[in-house]
Amino acid sequence: MRRKYFGSEIRQRVPRIVVNLVTALIFWFVSLVAPMFVAGMKVPGVGIEPYNDAGWLLWAAATLMALIFLVRALADIIVIVDIGVEVTVRRLGVKEDRPLRRAARDLVYILITMLFAAAVVPFVEPLPKFGGFLTAAISLISLGIFLVLIYDMGRILYKVLEEKIKSLAGRLAGMAEKAEEKPHEQ
Repeated sequence: MRRKYFGSEIRQRVPRIVVNLVTALIFWFVSLVAPMFVAGMKVPGVGIEPYNDAGWLLWAAATLMALIFLVRALADIIVIVDIGVEVTVRRLGVKEDRPLRRAARDLVYILITMLFAAAVVPFVEPLPKFGGFLTAAISLISLGIFLVLIYDMGRILYKVLEEKIKSLAGRLAGMAEKAEEKPHEQ
């Protein structure tokens, strides 16, 4: 069921990401080109510079539209990144345990990755022709693993914190309801 969920999310969101990014690029291009066609035209009734310049208003409107579509694309990209992190973390062998145990395991994996990269780089770096390339590859791969695991830890800690706050809010609401009922009983 989980894989079907991942597949349906990707099928739904990737086209939206592409459309939103293309639309953002079109509006960005319009913000660069269109003001040239109305350069020097003033907007009647507006006496404040630069707001009375038609070119500036066109640039501002097109840039705002580009940003709106970019934010929409980023919202879908975040969901795809969540899915990718979930799949990657599972393939790295991190099991779905209790949340804080999983976060601690992610931290251990981060430390192991950093130690491994720090231990291997001195041996790879002096290799002729390929040393620099391999050092960069090891560094980038380590950085990628680091970012995925840090992101996963953040998600886990956010969910745990959210659950605890909801629980606290429920208790406070219960206390408030009990306190509200007591004066009516007297």
